[in-house]
Amino acid sequence: MLDTLIVGARCAGSTLAIHLARAGKSVLAIDANNLPSDQPLSTHWISPHGMALLDELGLGDKVRRFAPPVPSMMYGADEEIGRVVYPAGGRCSCPRRMDLDALLADEARAAGAEIRPRTKLVELLRDGERVTGAVVEHAGTREEIRARIVVGADGQHSTTAQLVSAEEYHGYDCPRAMYWAYWPRPTWFDDDPRHLGGAMNCSFGDDVVFIFPTNRDLLLIGVAFPRTQLPEWKGRALQKLQETLQRNPYTAPLTAGEPKSKVLGALNLRFFFRQAAGPGWALVGDAGLFMDPSPGFGITDALRDARSLGRAIIEGGDQALVRYWRQRDATSIDLFEYSRSRGALTNNNPLSRMLFGKLAADPTLQARLLSAQNRQCSPFAVFNPSDIKKWADEAVERGEVGVIQPLIEMSRRGEEIRSEMALRQRLAEQANATPVRAPEFDQSNLLASSADHALGVSEPV
Repeated sequence: MLDTLIVGARCAGSTLAIHLARAGKSVLAIDANNLPSDQPLSTHWISPHGMALLDELGLGDKVRRFAPPVPSMMYGADEEIGRVVYPAGGRCSCPRRMDLDALLADEARAAGAEIRPRTKLVELLRDGERVTGAVVEHAGTREEIRARIVVGADGQHSTTAQLVSAEEYHGYDCPRAMYWAYWPRPTWFDDDPRHLGGAMNCSFGDDVVFIFPTNRDLLLIGVAFPRTQLPEWKGRALQKLQETLQRNPYTAPLTAGEPKSKVLGALNLRFFFRQAAGPGWALVGDAGLFMDPSPGFGITDALRDARSLGRAIIEGGDQALVRYWRQRDATSIDLFEYSRSRGALTNNNPLSRMLFGKLAADPTLQARLLSAQNRQCSPFAVFNPSDIKKWADEAVERGEVGVIQPLIEMSRRGEEIRSEMALRQRLAEQANATPVRAPEFDQSNLLASSADHALGVSEPV
């Protein structure tokens, strides 16, 4: 009998396999696809915290060799554009998934795990309520595999989650659709003052426009737009994408020629939490938690949660898995809500633009933003609620009354967020004798709830 069967051998699955195999566990990771292969729905962005997690595995420098560090990230809306510059040694990276996933799978094999591509999960084996293994299929042949725990790392449309009837909660449908493609990286990209070799994720009107410099001398460039505009894109995605990007001063010079790839799209996404543990099973990565990709934390969180789940499996017992699940929720709910705000259709408004301007002009706020990207504080902690109120009052005195309604909505949403954060914290504490550290959130002032737009404002992408 195996110690662990992992369904899905990409970022989360292979990382979990590394942790377990290095601890002496017998591990098999299967994947329905051929490996290595690309993962289209990915910004490729790994935050400085994510790179630190790769460094823990001894893999950070290997990633840096084929995907050079990204020195900065541009954020903002319309004319209020700023830039966070990462310190040397603490930069992010944007590796193509085919290269990152191959590196992780190779390392898992080197640690002693078995990786089987083109092998799909068919059904789960059970002893009463407990999952005890799975039936898998490769090249038309089915096989029963017994395992002490089966882990679903098989993405947002997880077959594992479906077979265990994992409950979805706190979910919502994405209000945006997005298209993107890969363009060649020009030789002047690193020196051009508009880019300086960095990434970008900014709002322009109703759109969110993004640039991620990946390896193989390519730039991932795209746009997320309201889903109500999808009919305008039907049958002419490349033409519409080029038209949109050519109207933008930052992307126009980068997209004058034809892309080096076909146009890719994500048109109907849903974001959610799922129950992440049960008798003999667990979920990790997008299978258990899928959030708006606007801030680009998917890979980083997959690395983080794979480490946490690995520790729980090594500890052993169902309660360790429950603690993993509840702690994941308690430490992710703030970023989930932040991502939700960043992707909202109302994100680009007079209040958020004002706060983006404050952020761009204040090194202290930029340092807090960097801390939030490194998961050293909550994204809600970037702005002080009393400052938001003071700046909004000053704007109203200048006749800029457009900040009033967003401020009211910020406060309303903040109440909801604060309540949800408290619930997830309470459930984590019930599952764990030692309370998990709660994300920072100033509860002394109702306007702390308005950190909701500190969401969109402190957006690290």
